[in-house]
Amino acid sequence: MRQWLLPIAALVAVLTVNRAALAAEEPTPAKTAAEDSAYTERLKEVRLIEIKYLRANDEKLFQAGREKLLAIEDPAVVKPLVQVLYGDNVRYRGLLLELLAAHANRGSKLARAYLQEAAVGDNSGSNRQRAVTNLKGLSGEPATDRLMAHVAQDKVPVLRDRAATALASMDEKRAIWLLVEQLVTEETRVTGGEIRDAQVALDIRTQQCDAPTFRTYQITAAVGGGGIGGGPGVAQFTLELPQVAVADVATTIAMGDRRIMPTVQRLQIQHPEILAALKTLTGKDFGYNQPAWQLWLQSPEAAKLVPNWQPFVVPQK
Repeated sequence: MRQWLLPIAALVAVLTVNRAALAAEEPTPAKTAAEDSAYTERLKEVRLIEIKYLRANDEKLFQAGREKLLAIEDPAVVKPLVQVLYGDNVRYRGLLLELLAAHANRGSKLARAYLQEAAVGDNSGSNRQRAVTNLKGLSGEPATDRLMAHVAQDKVPVLRDRAATALASMDEKRAIWLLVEQLVTEETRVTGGEIRDAQVALDIRTQQCDAPTFRTYQITAAVGGGGIGGGPGVAQFTLELPQVAVADVATTIAMGDRRIMPTVQRLQIQHPEILAALKTLTGKDFGYNQPAWQLWLQSPEAAKLVPNWQPFVVPQK
């Protein structure tokens, strides 16, 4: 019974379209002259606040800058905020998460998308947890579409694991199918290498020709009727013939050839973070027995727990 493969394949395909559609919805500067101008002005405004208030080692100035940034409600400021505040400064990133949550609560899809990416990609564990907390506090539909896309499609295991942890924290039971699919994955890894040494001998056989030279030859020949009294006569001719010096060349060249041949194996990789997420969301523990999880997903108990859900797909024009 492999019927569970069909909804998984459909879900992954739909998530691909959904993720691309979300990316297409992100506002880009220069769509129109007006949008380009708004983006530039907001970028200048945010940069000036960052220089005047946030850079100084003064808590009062920092809080004043924070209040000024929170007071900007224009959704066009979301991308400039990310451009200015996302970097190596952990405190800046923490402030950015607060600002993104405020804009997400006002309906900015771009802010919701950035919060989900921070929940997966920020290198600070506390900031990732803070992003998840902000996502849980948003009103409306759960902001989990990009997190589930990471689980379904991301080739980097650590990002899949972080997305699974975030989904479990948000009690997103719609992701259970995807988590079962990624619980144990088959991956290709280089596990070693073999060094192979060989000797290659090249036999060279050729002829080397010098530039041609010309030599003049005198040729004497008897001719009839050319002598005194009509008798036989003698004629002389000059003939130039080329001469080429040819030398035979024969040699053998020996060369060493060293190659490293990698040893590649396909391994079954177990993912503890995904198992922990499944335990949290389902209350079940089948370990890394993927077939057991798949069998449970077809049970009446799972049908009551896992929502019958399909992601939103933007119609093709």
